Amino acid sequence: MSYDLNILVQQQEKPVELPFQPSIQIKNEIQEELRYKDIWNFMTQTKGLWYSLGVQRDELFDAYTICDSDFEIDEKNILMPYWVTDEDVKYNLTPLIVKEQHFNDFCKIVKYMLKQSPVNTLMMLARYQGGEHEIVCGVLSYEEFIKLLNEKKILFNVCYIIHLNEFERHK
Repeated sequence: MSYDLNILVQQQEKPVELPFQPSIQIKNEIQEELRYKDIWNFMTQTKGLWYSLGVQRDELFDAYTICDSDFEIDEKNILMPYWVTDEDVKYNLTPLIVKEQHFNDFCKIVKYMLKQSPVNTLMMLARYQGGEHEIVCGVLSYEEFIKLLNEKKILFNVCYIIHLNEFERHK
């Protein structure tokens, strides 16, 4: 299986380089075409720059070694968006688990990218094949997002809008 970890930094016009060396590589849409063509219209049509987080594995750049999911979890234990009622859609909503060796770097990247947005906002989408039904949740503060990620309540195939509030900007 292959995973995508996508971040769209809202209103950003020029890509940035990270000022630190994470265990995760980042590609931006200026370097190569990253946005989905026929799915995730809300996210792909939002103004800003799209980044893909991953690791190069032979010929493939993906997030497979960065994250995983619990595919065996009982649906009753997943905090599903209340408006999602279709069982086929629910089937593709599983918890995003960022592996321990990448967790701190993932959090640093998200926070840094939030600070690069002129509106301190980004969209984050962890995706695996299947689940092309567009689901958008937001707005979460950075701290709320990380808390939910730790609690395994952030789901694959859901776009999260994350905003850096005034207090978080100065941390």
